[in-house]
Amino acid sequence: MTVLVVGVPDGEQLGLLRAGIQRNPHFRVLSHAHDPAVALAHARLLLPDITVVSLPAGLDSLDADPGVLSLFRGVRALDPPGGVVLRTAADRIPRAVSGLAVEGAVHVVREGDAEALMRALRTIGLRRASCDPDEMP
Repeated sequence: MTVLVVGVPDGEQLGLLRAGIQRNPHFRVLSHAHDPAVALAHARLLLPDITVVSLPAGLDSLDADPGVLSLFRGVRALDPPGGVVLRTAADRIPRAVSGLAVEGAVHVVREGDAEALMRALRTIGLRRASCDPDEMP
């Protein structure tokens, strides 16, 4: 499964996140972007299976950040729609963000919770792997 990482600046934090994702041989980070508009361009070109978006600190709703909202909608509008993992820095996952979770397709995890991130990636990966486009009407 290919992964696009968004919202993490270059440096140690990005390196750790990338290494954590790629620790599982089924996932490859194919690109990253700090800016949501650049990330959406990458997504449209590369068609990643999963996009991991680190939400800005203090963001309690995607509506509050037009760039992140556009990225979220754009990734979900791809054909096939990309899976999304929203990483929040909040102590508690904001209700407005947790309401976006879609079983098997969109997950919300807390930053630093590596186990939750891997569960989300595996769930999305299993769902995408079990989809057979030839079986669709």
